[in-house]
Amino acid sequence: CNLFLKINLFFALFAQCLWCYTNNTCIDYPVRSILPPSSLCSLSNARWGVCWINFEALIIAIAVVAGLILVSITVCCCYCCYCRRRSR
Repeated sequence: CNLFLKINLFFALFAQCLWCYTNNTCIDYPVRSILPPSSLCSLSNARWGVCWINFEALIIAIAVVAGLILVSITVCCCYCCYCRRRSR
């Protein structure tokens, strides 16, 4: 993991590397599946690109951001469709 902290962040973020804390190895990311299979590494021990990006935290953060975007779009659509029609 120390090796990945020393690598340039730009290249490390776009690396196709799945760091596994179980056996401290960097595995080529399985591109055919969205989530890494548990046979390679458990999700709690898997890191994406660099050793400090926890895969579970990354999934939760992406889900929260996507949820906020969907709620914002829904609120804007409701405002545009219902509130503006009533004011006319």
